[in-house]
Amino acid sequence: MGSISKYLEDKRFIQWVFNPGHELDDWWRSFETENPREKQNIQEAKRILQKLHTNNKELSEDEKILLFSRILKQVEEHQQNRKTRRLVLAFSKYAAIAILFFSIGALLFYKKNNFNPQFTALETAEPILENEARLIRPDGENILLSEKNSQIEHRQDGQVIINNDVIEKDTRPSGKKTPEMNQLVIPYGKTSKLILPDGTRVQLNAGSRLVYPDFFMDKTREVFLVGEAFFEVEHDAKHPFVVQTTDIRIRVLGTQFNVSAYPSENIIETVLAEGKVQLEQNNTGMFSETTELEPGQLASFNKTERTTQLKTVDIENYILWKDGLLRFASTDLSRVVKRLERYFNIRIKYNDPFLGGIRISGKLELGDSREAVLENLAVAASIHISKIGENYYEISK
Repeated sequence: MGSISKYLEDKRFIQWVFNPGHELDDWWRSFETENPREKQNIQEAKRILQKLHTNNKELSEDEKILLFSRILKQVEEHQQNRKTRRLVLAFSKYAAIAILFFSIGALLFYKKNNFNPQFTALETAEPILENEARLIRPDGENILLSEKNSQIEHRQDGQVIINNDVIEKDTRPSGKKTPEMNQLVIPYGKTSKLILPDGTRVQLNAGSRLVYPDFFMDKTREVFLVGEAFFEVEHDAKHPFVVQTTDIRIRVLGTQFNVSAYPSENIIETVLAEGKVQLEQNNTGMFSETTELEPGQLASFNKTERTTQLKTVDIENYILWKDGLLRFASTDLSRVVKRLERYFNIRIKYNDPFLGGIRISGKLELGDSREAVLENLAVAASIHISKIGENYYEISK
């Protein structure tokens, strides 16, 4: 399998199979023409990857979910340990590559080479290099979302509505029993509102992505989050709603809560606005530790220490972003700056790293212009913010 495996591990090849574009298609067609002896290996590699399509009945939905969770975890462990970790079985390895690529996009694999040689897989899980928000359909179709704040609705009958336009009518085959995965990718500088088929409302923050099925059929309604989102879950006592991240699962029946699970940050924050949720820590596919939240509580899970801290907070400091506001109380400047970088798709550096530890309180109207927001931040923190390049700023005292 050696000659075939090089294609199964090639990020460009995987992208070509599952998400082709004109440039990639031309490149691989030329490669086949110039290397006729490789044509059979290429066809066999394509066959293996296509066999792992989400419609494949050889892998159950539970198995795909488990693989998804484990591979996300392995990506993170790879970053923390600075060494390559490989799955024991070759098939599992390639299944993981294909499912991960199809479910959460190629950026997990190729962006670190496009942006900076030192970029790691963990950091590149945040889609900061995307220019447009996009909805990736189960068949690989990319639907660009040009608006800064897009709105998407998936209806029970199979209709998909984007910004009040029906882009897909009921095309679900009669008797279809297996859900297919959609992926909503929101880059820095944009947000999106999404209504899931069960009526659950999700507001996705900048630099985030959500993987979800086109309909729910199992005992649980499960979605996968990378980044930050606010959920208003439609109540269904018989079918709990589960948000899966790399390290924890948030299990609910019907409630409102916010999850911030950016891969580049060591803390996963869950804030409960209404109802009740249960956090389950992922431990190699089994959930041994649970934490229950009550309204007004914040659960902070430390990925490194594998511990969770609970405290009562003013939840508006954590959820007002969905209404175009940032409110903070005795918060490190670095945390506020990071949120603004995502929201406006900009980069901000410090001429003195200790400035990031300045504690500030106040609020920022994100609906104002970028320059006005940065000016207000400078006043609140008693600092200077200078523009030093296109979308690039520096903080000084």
